[in-house]
Amino acid sequence: MEVVCSFEQIAEWQHVITEGAPTKSGRYDASNLPTKGLGHDKWALVANIVLEKPLSEYLAAGMTEEGVVSECIAYLNKPPTKRARKPKYGKLICRFFNVLGDSRISASLLTTERNSKYFWGRGAKNSPSRRKAKRGRPRKGA
Repeated sequence: MEVVCSFEQIAEWQHVITEGAPTKSGRYDASNLPTKGLGHDKWALVANIVLEKPLSEYLAAGMTEEGVVSECIAYLNKPPTKRARKPKYGKLICRFFNVLGDSRISASLLTTERNSKYFWGRGAKNSPSRRKAKRGRPRKGA
């Protein structure tokens, strides 16, 4: 069962200026949760997802909340047109989510795009899981 959804548009300074401000689909997150590849080939972002139908309809049909979110992420990962080769937002992976209401979900996602025009900010390169490069001349005994 396909779950049709979209990202909720938010302003850059959401709680300060809301009238006439430009909007985007979410924002990059600077969290350092232990995730393989975070800051190297995956970047964290947070966004609100709006479902086309209420969540209660999907639950009544026998789906779980995790199933609804995974189907929604699969829908967002589809290329926007037949000719497009890559997904619009990069390859999205859900880290965790919270259900905000009957048709809204707050999600922390991973994406393969470091700098997307659809999200506020930019993915940080520095990650605690990254190894530092060795510096200096190699020793004879090592």
